[in-house]
Amino acid sequence: MSVKTVLTAFRSSRLALPVVFFGLYVTAVVFRPVMPIDETRYLTVAWEMLVRHDWLAPLTVNFQPYHHKPPLLFWLINLSWSLFGVSRWAATIPVALAAITCVLLTDALSKRLLPELRSRAQPVMIGSTIFLIYCTAILFDLTLTVFVLSTLLCFLAYAKERRAPYVLLAGLFLGLGVLTKGPVAYLHVAFPVVLAPYWMRENGQWKSWYLGSLAALLVSFIPVLLWLVPVLRASSDDFNYWLIWGQTVGRITGSFGGSHARPFYFYLMTLPLMLFPWVVFPRFWRGFAAVETAFKNRQGIRFLVIWIVPTFLAFSLIAGKQLHYMVPLLPGMAILIAYMTAGMRTRTLQATAAAMISLFIAMHVVLSGPVTSRFDLSPVADIVQDHSGQDLAFAGGNYQGEITFLARLVAPLDTPPMGELNAWFDAHPGGLATVRYRNPVEVADFDMLVTHPYHGGQLGVFTRESGRPSKLALRDWPRR
Repeated sequence: MSVKTVLTAFRSSRLALPVVFFGLYVTAVVFRPVMPIDETRYLTVAWEMLVRHDWLAPLTVNFQPYHHKPPLLFWLINLSWSLFGVSRWAATIPVALAAITCVLLTDALSKRLLPELRSRAQPVMIGSTIFLIYCTAILFDLTLTVFVLSTLLCFLAYAKERRAPYVLLAGLFLGLGVLTKGPVAYLHVAFPVVLAPYWMRENGQWKSWYLGSLAALLVSFIPVLLWLVPVLRASSDDFNYWLIWGQTVGRITGSFGGSHARPFYFYLMTLPLMLFPWVVFPRFWRGFAAVETAFKNRQGIRFLVIWIVPTFLAFSLIAGKQLHYMVPLLPGMAILIAYMTAGMRTRTLQATAAAMISLFIAMHVVLSGPVTSRFDLSPVADIVQDHSGQDLAFAGGNYQGEITFLARLVAPLDTPPMGELNAWFDAHPGGLATVRYRNPVEVADFDMLVTHPYHGGQLGVFTRESGRPSKLALRDWPRR
């Protein structure tokens, strides 16, 4: 049997997708550290949930209330930990499973909308740069994508056949999406539902459609309230305000501290990256004419355009922007790209995806030493963990859980302002302080145990045994 025959049989088997994702998963876990600030923070939230033994209590960072995210991803991580033990690799399993589920649901949506594409959307999805970047990152967006796709598939089934189970399932999946990342889940499905007459056209039963959609919306509140009510009862009025209203409005307007406010054209500028590598094929560009023609007579194309374009514009108008916020739109883009490149052989799409996966793995291996190690806070966390019985502090900035999970801390760090660190050492003889700093003069009064590059500066661990300026701190300052 030739190698070509073996490869063809492998691509057509059900083993191909799991093997690909297992390779991506192992690559991420082995060659990429837990990335600050997001991954370290979210693992800290999950870890503190485990330490507190209460899945329905308000989330915390540094054992202080954390209102930025809902709990579902942290529940999934804790479930994985309960099965496999506490580790980074176990925490990555829910994300990897969400990624492979997204590909399978994208394939199901593609076959529902444009059956002639068969499974062409799969390699397009897997080979897309943004998907490869985030398919193993401990973030919320791929899990949210699972529930967005599930909700849309239920609404499509309801469009074809007005049955109550589709409404109930749509509401359940939508509620789980809200529990994953908050009210943004509603925006991801809103336009295909509200603008249904523009993509369905031939179906005039709009009263039943909108009543069913309203019922699904009401059902979606149920899983959210089952978590939210106990949290509101256990929290202060200020926390409840930020959880329900303040941070959502702040992200929309850009006034929230962690909203990542960017100009309205940010997503337009990053669109080529979202569409890479498919934009390099001439067939992709010629495919726009095919989409324009099909929009008039293909319901599936109208659905995709009415889903993607208004949602993209809506997110562009929201002040808070991050590239991974666009991940739930990738399945729709992948299906459209598969249609636009219909003149290309499926084998070409598969070969391109394989090349992208190989490049992704190779870059992890090559960059794992000199580049990604700069993001690895393990040297700092190891020192803190070795001294976890002492009084501990974090100074030099807002603590965002950078080391709590990595050091497996079970109590909060003190967070004195940098100017009060000497007073903290006076009050805690033998204490240990993790300090974020840019200039060695800031830490010259303390004795350094370790320092590590961090966000344009350094993150170091210090004691103050002697009370004298630390020559080690000045000697070890990196020359630039």
